[in-house]
Amino acid sequence: MPRIGGHRWRVLKQQVIAEEGGICHLCHAPGSDSADHLIPIEFRPDLEFVRENVRAVHHNAWPRCNRTRGSKPVPATTTLRTTRDW
Repeated sequence: MPRIGGHRWRVLKQQVIAEEGGICHLCHAPGSDSADHLIPIEFRPDLEFVRENVRAVHHNAWPRCNRTRGSKPVPATTTLRTTRDW
């Protein structure tokens, strides 16, 4: 899996956490410390910096939802909050 980072990612990650109030999109609990790609970048690298593909998530903070999910796509049964209508 590609390793993401750099200034552009850090800015997007902080923007996402702030806009979503630090609520994890996977467990709906507060305290998100990172951002997650809904469609993993290993499948769609062109969506790496697309805001609509990124949501706040627990990564290092318990319960580490992003580490548990890994690079699997978000299940179709997961209710997602989106920033626009599709």
